[in-house]
Amino acid sequence: MSGLTEPSLINPNLPVAPSPGRSVVPGGGPALAYHLLSPAARRTFLDWLARGRRTDVAPGLVLLFCYGLERRVLVDGDDHPQVHRELPVLAAEVDRLRVRYADHAALRPVLDHLLELLELLAATRAGADPVARLGEGEPGRVTTMAVRIALARFATASAPVPAGGARAWLRHHPSLTPRGSETNCPAEFDRLFALRYRDRFGRGLVPPDSAAGIRLRYRPASPGLATTLVCRADLPDILSEPRSTRAIGALRDEVAAALDPYRRWLDRFPQGRDSLAAAAMLPAELIDARHGKLGAVRVWAERQLDGRPRAIIDAREFWAYWSTATPERMAADEAAALLAVLGLLDLGVEPDVRFGAPALAPGPAMLFRLRKPAGARPSTRFSAAAAIARCAAAVASAAGAVDPQGPTGARVLGTAADLAASLRLAPGEDLRLAARLGWLLTTRVDVDRLGRQTVMVPAEDRESAGHYLIRVAFAADPAVGPATVAVLTRVYRILGLAPELVFQRLHEHSVGRGPVGAAPAPRPVYAGQEDADESDEPVVVQVGGSHASGYALPWAAGAPAAQPPAGAAITLDPALISRTVAESSAAAALLSSIFDDEPPSDPDPEPAARQIQGLDPAHGALLHALAGQPSWTREEFASLAAAHGVLPDGALDLLNEVAIDTTGAPLVEGDVTLTVANDVLLELLA
Repeated sequence: MSGLTEPSLINPNLPVAPSPGRSVVPGGGPALAYHLLSPAARRTFLDWLARGRRTDVAPGLVLLFCYGLERRVLVDGDDHPQVHRELPVLAAEVDRLRVRYADHAALRPVLDHLLELLELLAATRAGADPVARLGEGEPGRVTTMAVRIALARFATASAPVPAGGARAWLRHHPSLTPRGSETNCPAEFDRLFALRYRDRFGRGLVPPDSAAGIRLRYRPASPGLATTLVCRADLPDILSEPRSTRAIGALRDEVAAALDPYRRWLDRFPQGRDSLAAAAMLPAELIDARHGKLGAVRVWAERQLDGRPRAIIDAREFWAYWSTATPERMAADEAAALLAVLGLLDLGVEPDVRFGAPALAPGPAMLFRLRKPAGARPSTRFSAAAAIARCAAAVASAAGAVDPQGPTGARVLGTAADLAASLRLAPGEDLRLAARLGWLLTTRVDVDRLGRQTVMVPAEDRESAGHYLIRVAFAADPAVGPATVAVLTRVYRILGLAPELVFQRLHEHSVGRGPVGAAPAPRPVYAGQEDADESDEPVVVQVGGSHASGYALPWAAGAPAAQPPAGAAITLDPALISRTVAESSAAAALLSSIFDDEPPSDPDPEPAARQIQGLDPAHGALLHALAGQPSWTREEFASLAAAHGVLPDGALDLLNEVAIDTTGAPLVEGDVTLTVANDVLLELLA
């Protein structure tokens, strides 16, 4: 001691007060020593030791006790073998004091460091303490040394480290600083880390046994002791092994990145941790569809579907599960977030704002089951399919309203698979297209606006659309009455198809396989064409059957002599033929005036050639470019605006101002994600 008195030495010759009393105890340093305490403080210290250190005393007295433990281990341990047997008991006592005095900022580091020393000195190559417990308890209860010793035992045994131990390994590694998701969402991080750790490493990562041994440089709290270096070459230090560190660090970064959207959302809305909106931000592995609000939505949806693939619902019911800024209508961002949550349950709803439809509003909507894989964004050809479905809804409803859940509605929705196949839509989009068509059947489709809404149908798809609409007509109205024919003719004109093809294809379909999803339709009988096999422009006036129909021909109504004799030559009357042709032309003109509500319009000019009122060429080109996809991130839109030489914020304001003046609704909505209103865009481009 070089003449210095050991601070922790209890000198029985020093005076002790007859009872504990109030006294000042130094917090540490050279002034903290038994011989420097007041008699009252000595009495308090001795009583505390005698009663098993079960009461609270001044932190300085606890520190003085640690001085004595340090001397017992570092000085007496070299000369007294029994000290090694005392190490587990001493470590347990220090751990107990560490928990009891956890709130003392000055005392806690001393107890932590002393406990690590005792754990290292007492450790053996094989131990009974499973490392899995290190990841399951409170992180503050486990020291870094305990993790290092446990990992060393797995390395020496060539055994895999389970997920709980790997999480403790990650938490206590000195070079792997915690990520934001790890700190702000610890429960979610631990669950996702454990799931992905097992998925990547199976039973666990096996640490190598080639690392250097554990070393600890211990600086005693007691001023009477010098710094000591403790080395355990028999225990490899896995925390200093680089390959294992890289592997577990890469997994930590992957998990943190997956949770970052959820963490950022909680930073903005800390009160919404258990909400449906928060569930939408979670990775798929953490979605629990059996409990909480997400489970309540699942139960509600299953009740609505009742075992069916789709069902008409009132979208107003979503307001009971989802908060909105206004009760009348969801904003585009609000609707998109809700639909993303439903996608976690493999459920979809039409209209879906992410697929070019308007945002959800109180009224009919189509709830349907999604098929995996189902994208959260439309494929490049879905917008064309949706426009054709709008035409199909107009044709199907021409003869009267169609209930999407009735037999006729089932036949009409069954045709959507044919359209999806002909347009080669992405997997699962056939179900969405049928749901979109079902929703459209519950709304009023304005035929006059179809011209604006079909501008995005490519020319090569319009011929397929024409054939498809014929199938829809027979599915909705097997007799194909005049109202259906009239709407079909108008839609053909809108699509740029020859109107006379309507009659030809109706006839071809009637003698073919009949309406989609139903028994073959009976062959219709056309006026003036009872015995003819072909007709250029037939009009259905009566459905043929087994009973006699039609009108008697002239030679059949008179005497037998009126019939031409067998084998006689037939003489044609040119004047009669000319008169008949003229009468047929007049009849065709009369029918055209009855069924054609609008004259054929000139083909639309190319979109790039149109000048949109209120927009200069640069902003007009930007408007056309927005048609490339239904939604844009802020960064994507900024890049797009820069490519057209305009400022993004000013461009948004101008485009929305022109859209409101023209259509009464904004073109682009949203904050983080900018959603383009497809109906507004089509009307501006018309």
